Amino acid sequence: MTGCAYSLLSSVDYQNLNSDFWQLWQEYQDYLYRCCVKWMGNAIDAEDVLSQAILKSWDKLRNSTIEIKNFKSWVTKLTYNLCVDVYRERRRGGKQVESLDAIGVEYQEEIASQEENPVLVA
Repeated sequence: MTGCAYSLLSSVDYQNLNSDFWQLWQEYQDYLYRCCVKWMGNAIDAEDVLSQAILKSWDKLRNSTIEIKNFKSWVTKLTYNLCVDVYRERRRGGKQVESLDAIGVEYQEEIASQEENPVLVA
């Protein structure tokens, strides 16, 4: 299948693009996942980046006239760049949630305090 990547995606046949893309994606998905785990350092972040990569690569193929000669290298570079973007965003102090339980407890306490407030009851 690797040798077919050029013929599948170089001459754009929009009717077959969907099945061709998914066929190639499935072929390289495990490889990309292993790369993401290595680059991101954990499986959860790797899965998040891989989800972004599949959406972005599909969008780029559908909405552009690029000619991809080597799908594996193209999608690997796209995925790597997404990993770098996520890393940079986190390094800048992007919004992170450590625990959803803590957020839920704070929210529940806020609701409880509003219900018990005599001013709100009257």
